[in-house]
Amino acid sequence: MARTLLERETRRQQLLDAAIRVFARKGYVETSIDDIIKEAEVARGTFYLYFPGKKEIFLAIIDRYFELVSQLVERLMAEEWPAGLDRARFREHVLTWLRFFAQHRDLTKVIYREATSIDPQFEARWDRLSEAVKRFLIGRVHALQQNGVLRQTLDPQVWALFMEGIFHAVICNYLLTSERPDLEWLAEQWVDFVLWGITPAERDHTGG
Repeated sequence: MARTLLERETRRQQLLDAAIRVFARKGYVETSIDDIIKEAEVARGTFYLYFPGKKEIFLAIIDRYFELVSQLVERLMAEEWPAGLDRARFREHVLTWLRFFAQHRDLTKVIYREATSIDPQFEARWDRLSEAVKRFLIGRVHALQQNGVLRQTLDPQVWALFMEGIFHAVICNYLLTSERPDLEWLAEQWVDFVLWGITPAERDHTGG
């Protein structure tokens, strides 16, 4: 029984992976079930054992995306955070997100291009996840302000909003468009911009 369930899940994931690749190349409207079964190298009957149609497999892809993103969010939020501002830790977290979206590039492309037009519940689901992340970031800023690490004039809600904007711009305008995105370089640029803005960094003043 366990082996049968594993085989079914493996086959289902095979169909999802194939659909993600085809949707990323052709878009939802131009993709047919024939395209998906050809990509997956399965019979038409096999497809219908798992999904009633094209929309249903697309909705399953959206579910998979939220599952993966939620797991990463929960893991990062559960970590014990230092009382001070740790640049190396910040950089590693940025890099973790960049690697995630680079690893799931086709999936991310499908979600960003198509999800809102296919799934009427997508925006509400995304907003709930986004709000949880923003509340976490706002809490971190408050804690660092209380510890005297960040300036008191910084509005935590506005900062979280700026971070969200950078996040989406980086994904749409760099990760999804560059053939070979340099994640290490991008993480450095991101962290330095957030910490120092466009003024010389503290180490530049000291010569370090």
